[in-house]
Amino acid sequence: MPTINDWELLRVLLETARVGGFRRAEAGLGITQPTIGKKIDRLEQMVGAKLVVRTKAGISLTPVGKELFKVAEEMERLTEYGVRGLNSPGPQMVSRVKIAVTDGVAGYWLPRRLWRFHRDHPNITLDVQCIEFGAEVDLSNRQADITVMYKYPTDLDVVVLQESVMELAPMCTASFIEYWGRPNSIADVRNFPVVAQPFHYHKVGSMRLWAEMLDDHPMVVYRTTSSVVSALVSRMGIGVSLQPVGVLDREEDIVLLDFNGYRCYLPFYLVCHKNVKDVPAVRAVIKYLQESLFMDDGTGSPSKKMRPSPEKPEPVVAEAERRS
Repeated sequence: MPTINDWELLRVLLETARVGGFRRAEAGLGITQPTIGKKIDRLEQMVGAKLVVRTKAGISLTPVGKELFKVAEEMERLTEYGVRGLNSPGPQMVSRVKIAVTDGVAGYWLPRRLWRFHRDHPNITLDVQCIEFGAEVDLSNRQADITVMYKYPTDLDVVVLQESVMELAPMCTASFIEYWGRPNSIADVRNFPVVAQPFHYHKVGSMRLWAEMLDDHPMVVYRTTSSVVSALVSRMGIGVSLQPVGVLDREEDIVLLDFNGYRCYLPFYLVCHKNVKDVPAVRAVIKYLQESLFMDDGTGSPSKKMRPSPEKPEPVVAEAERRS
């Protein structure tokens, strides 16, 4: 491959490929779409081959483009090591770490004690991208550095840093009970307004009883893909919903509906690509996520479990699916 002495051109290729298009790369690069196109053209001229193919969905890399992308990514990683050093103290880190998580993690669980993280690492920018539950994130193309998955990864280049199980239980508010009364069982919830998310309808594992109850439910008053919206609507006394038991530590107005200890169990995994796990800034973020999201029995943590715990049903994502 010809010698390329302009890192800026490689940086443009990296960002454009990661976000999937010239227009989407404008914000991250701070340059206009035509300028991005000119830099890609110049890089192609230097290499002597086509690197990018425009598609209706954005762009895709040619085989030569993919090869150059991997080289540029390795250069980026080595540059980060060279600038900071493996043992650099936090305040010297200057970096952007991209995290792809659901809005519940991004907006509710992640910010907890975040002021401490930014006090220790003021020069690390957390670039948080909200994704839908179950969405695939391409870590190989650096769409994100770190993500939280709800199914065990099968990509051999993806490293599982930590895993836990989110325990969910039926909840509502005191004001809801005052107006509607209190449900006495899962079956009885059919007589009350509910707030639901799409994965609540998955008839697998411990979610099955709840999903069957939701079948043809006459009062699903609010359905949303957003965990933040689901929690907010429920806190307004609009309906019964499933919520992580950790919210009981944080929301005084939430009431647990204990239907003979019924719980749903949702495994989740903190993962990153193997090539970035030892980058100092990424390691700092990983440590924070491990301490804030994956603390069993941590107050207000999504990993919080009820004590005493009932016999644990099969999780929402069955063991057979872990490596499927």
